[in-house]
Amino acid sequence: MRPDELDLKRLKAFRLVARHGNLRQAAQRLHQSIPAVSGKLRKLEEDLGVTLFERAPNKLILTEVGRRFLNEADAVVARAERAIASLRQPSEPAGRIAVSIGSDQSWYFAPRISAFLKRFPKVELTLSIVQAADSLQRLRQGDLDLAIGVFPPLAAEFDQCQVVETSLSLLCRKNHPLLSLLNPTLEEIANHRLIVLPKHAETRKLVDRAMSLAHIDGLNIIEVANCHTASTFVDLDVGVALVHSICCANAAGETTARMELGRQFGKIGFSLVSRTDDRDNTLLATLIERLAS
Repeated sequence: MRPDELDLKRLKAFRLVARHGNLRQAAQRLHQSIPAVSGKLRKLEEDLGVTLFERAPNKLILTEVGRRFLNEADAVVARAERAIASLRQPSEPAGRIAVSIGSDQSWYFAPRISAFLKRFPKVELTLSIVQAADSLQRLRQGDLDLAIGVFPPLAAEFDQCQVVETSLSLLCRKNHPLLSLLNPTLEEIANHRLIVLPKHAETRKLVDRAMSLAHIDGLNIIEVANCHTASTFVDLDVGVALVHSICCANAAGETTARMELGRQFGKIGFSLVSRTDDRDNTLLATLIERLAS
């Protein structure tokens, strides 16, 4: 395949599926059917002569070749975006954007925020660590332009865009007996001291609902502010933690191990939230597009 035969639409579909791990979210973002997105991936693989994904039930996992190609695809798309932007914008845009984010997710979004700031060097960006509930109030007051985190469905005053889904994972010491169980039940997990996020967090509400539906009460709980702190307590052998799976890569230590609990708790979505009356803010829209890609 020659470089001039590369289809940017297929590249965009590939990048979205690689980020989200499934066809459904990519199809929603592209406003296309799932078969159409699947067809783009298979045609891209045929053109390249490689296998980019391993097909698992309800999930597509990048192969080693796919991971390498993703880095190159990101660079190709970024270069194309810069070329188009240079035609649309006679001068470098400037302005200020205030963003809030949870402490655990800052590492995940940092590369995309960095790419945006490099593309627009005259933009000033303030990044604050703010709880999701507090960030909504600050959005209403105009103190924030964008909030990143786990939110419930919101009122019409906000635009909400889900950008990544994650399961919960059990984080524990590597010698912990729960690791010997392939799929521990909620009852088996609840027999141990649990390190969880605070009651106001949407993730904690998900845990509480699951435990309530299983008729489990009287839990021995330690509340911590974020997944990184939970990992520290696990490392000190205080208990076992329920953390976001995407945080494990940044939270797990040398003495800890994790087990995914998607079957027990389902999925959690991380969203970008802005005010609906800011839809004409071109700079903010560009940042949202970069974070969502």
